[in-house]
Amino acid sequence: MVQSLKSPPARQRERWFETLARAGYSLLFIGLLPLIALRLLYRSLSQPAYRKSWSQRFLGKVPARLLATDVDQADPSEGIGPRLWLHAVSVGETRAVAPLIRAWLTRHPHGRVMLTQTTPTGRQTAQTLFEDLLGSRVFLAYCPLDFPWAVHRFLSELRPDALVLMETELWPNLLAACHTHQVPVALVNARLSARSSQRFRRLAWLSAPALGGLAAVIPQSQVDAQRFQTAGANQVLPAAGSLKFDVQLDPHQIAVGQAWRSRWSHRQVWLAASTRDDEEEALLQAFAEQRPPGVLLIVVPRHPERFDRVEKIAAGYNLSRCRRSQLPQLLDQDVQLLLGDSLGEMQAFVAASDLCLIGGSLLPLGGQNPIEACAQGRPVFFGPHMFNFESLAQELLDCGAGFRIASAHAFVH
Repeated sequence: MVQSLKSPPARQRERWFETLARAGYSLLFIGLLPLIALRLLYRSLSQPAYRKSWSQRFLGKVPARLLATDVDQADPSEGIGPRLWLHAVSVGETRAVAPLIRAWLTRHPHGRVMLTQTTPTGRQTAQTLFEDLLGSRVFLAYCPLDFPWAVHRFLSELRPDALVLMETELWPNLLAACHTHQVPVALVNARLSARSSQRFRRLAWLSAPALGGLAAVIPQSQVDAQRFQTAGANQVLPAAGSLKFDVQLDPHQIAVGQAWRSRWSHRQVWLAASTRDDEEEALLQAFAEQRPPGVLLIVVPRHPERFDRVEKIAAGYNLSRCRRSQLPQLLDQDVQLLLGDSLGEMQAFVAASDLCLIGGSLLPLGGQNPIEACAQGRPVFFGPHMFNFESLAQELLDCGAGFRIASAHAFVH
């Protein structure tokens, strides 16, 4: 991959107004620095890991352990192999890209991968998925924020042969720095919603130079390919589908979920997966009004900092509830709500359920990936806002595996 991925044909230098636009963007981003720091501190109240590794996020420091392997682990007969930087924002992207990383490492026996994330949950997922390779061939860091000094330092210290970005992670300063350091960049599993496409057109003076500098764009669908071409990408390859279709089911997790279900006497189990931004308010209100007999509702919030918030909402509707972290051997049938307050167990929750409601789709948030539920043969329900997965949602509707609902009340009814 590294050998075949070359920089695009000589890109013309930024025109003066594009340089000015990126300078203005940089000043704005720098001005937001205090708010970004406060946001991280706020999220650290529920996830202390957000207080760590700020030198990586704000200064672009590369972990010393990777740099040491240049000397300690280089094979004298082979030299130092290719080095790939791959960025996967959070849990879903990290799981999706895992087979690609392992295939690349197999093809390049002396290669190494720097895998960066934005969230601690993504980092934790990577630690689990690559436990056997950490510190020798796979190295983890938080992606530097798009400050000019941070991205330039990260590239200078890391010296990657190529950068692979996932889906829509396009940052102007990062891409400009890669151009300066002559690091080719590929955007894989690329998707562009109609809403994002319109935003790119409005900000063409900023987005077009970034897209034009990509060495390759591998879109999920033909619709995505057309949108990227319209937005200014030159090296758009044929649609390759979604990497998330290559999800690998974990037999252990499935066995855990099936064991849970065997000990529950509920008639049906409904799963609301990766809910966001108080979607639970409408869902739990509708569920409390109907209280369907013999039904257990599992709610798994996407962000761990919202676990307590969701439990308070459930308490306000007087729903009998239990948390996954306190799950007893036998779950009383009177329990109406199970709060999934754990990380990395979505496949177990799916295995224990009869159907799945996709979070992020009841509010205009774009939805979440439904493939994990589909991979276990569960019918999926989603609201009117699946614009981040519109092609996949339509395919599910067409084949009868997905059902679009207008609201949380429609789902419960």
